[in-house]
Amino acid sequence: MEAIRLTHTDDPLFAPVWEIYQHSFPLSEQRTLPHQQTALRSSDFHFMIYQEKNIIIGFIGYWEFEDYLYIEHYAINPALRGGGYGSRILRDLIRHTQRTIILEIDEVKDELSTRRLHFYQRLGFVMNPYLHPLHRYREDTEHQDATLHILTYPQTIDAATYERFRRDLRDIVMKRD
Repeated sequence: MEAIRLTHTDDPLFAPVWEIYQHSFPLSEQRTLPHQQTALRSSDFHFMIYQEKNIIIGFIGYWEFEDYLYIEHYAINPALRGGGYGSRILRDLIRHTQRTIILEIDEVKDELSTRRLHFYQRLGFVMNPYLHPLHRYREDTEHQDATLHILTYPQTIDAATYERFRRDLRDIVMKRD
């Protein structure tokens, strides 16, 4: 499996990955194309595409800060889900960083959200005590008042790190031109 960092939307790999992105997340949790272009211009943002034999496996979009990584979006090609690629991609990221990894998941309230939590726990992620509001990606959709759980690897984070994460999320990750 080959990892390729995309830095602009003109890359020929961007269009098929953007299609996976649009099919993997509700509209309210998706960046607009201009907002994605803003993220791609940041040296802190890594939009990593994974492919094998010229078949796009999936992608992971993460932000690299001084002492942690924040996984913003992560998805596998729907035709390839269940084949172990998701675990391989996350293990690769874990192997290549010494930083704490932070990600958010939906509130655990049904079978799908329970399976998602168990997937991350099998990889060593742990639940944190912080309940976190869903951030607003788009003005053109109805905003859901959803609560997210914070998962981290390899251990929980303290309140100061969580507050720094919230500030970075507001001021850097969600920044628009």
